[in-house]
Amino acid sequence: MRPSGASLPRVLATMKKRNEGRLIILAVTERSPLPALWRVVTEHLENPHDEVVTLLLRDDRWQRAASLPFTREVSRISGRHTNFTQWRAAQIDDQVAAQLARQLQRLASDAKQRVAFEILSESNVEAILEERSITADVLIASAELKHRPVYAKLVELRCRLLFVGSKE
Repeated sequence: MRPSGASLPRVLATMKKRNEGRLIILAVTERSPLPALWRVVTEHLENPHDEVVTLLLRDDRWQRAASLPFTREVSRISGRHTNFTQWRAAQIDDQVAAQLARQLQRLASDAKQRVAFEILSESNVEAILEERSITADVLIASAELKHRPVYAKLVELRCRLLFVGSKE
């Protein structure tokens, strides 16, 4: 899985045109409380034509840290030190994305709901939101996004915003 997003506005517009249901965007990070967020999504599903698009917002800080020459990774098992490279950061990102996608698919399957899953870097999301090309009925996001730069763009969206904390 690689970050996408160039086609995201087109995908969302197509979804909105082809059905009579609502479009719900679920914005998650690698630390989001996915079961709690999904519970809120299911509370907002009104009919079988509603569509859910999940955006995994990748934290760009991993790639920035990997670009520094002194960044090291320490094995929990052996205690060995190795260079933390951009390849390794991408590998970790891909593993986390795959794990989240599987967990989301299980939750969606249990609810008999289809979901689309997009992986975006935060900077890419900010650029897409800057174009104001995302139109949804509801955006459900992890409350932790309130402390990240992308929050300033999320609050500009013309839809209902719901932020869910990890203790909810």
